[in-house]
Amino acid sequence: MSINVKCPKCGSNKVQLSNEESKHGCLNVFLFGLFYILWLMCKWTIGLMIFVLYDWWMAIVHKSSNRGHIWQCRKWFSNKRRIYFCHDCGYNFKA
Repeated sequence: MSINVKCPKCGSNKVQLSNEESKHGCLNVFLFGLFYILWLMCKWTIGLMIFVLYDWWMAIVHKSSNRGHIWQCRKWFSNKRRIYFCHDCGYNFKA
């Protein structure tokens, strides 16, 4: 589980993590080659823009209101989708 993950609905620290992994790898490079490499470069550029323009600002806003922030750029940088389940309120949220 990540450090200091909070439920965005109730602010509780009692959350459980479940990972879903995307299955793309070397086969795409061999089949699609240049297009796949260009897609990865575009994907990382979009992820960096999300990190700089959105996540920093929202982290500050959520920290001031004492709520947990879900970093949206993590979806772009890794092929894993993280789904959290809050044990206090029963809310499912993706990070």
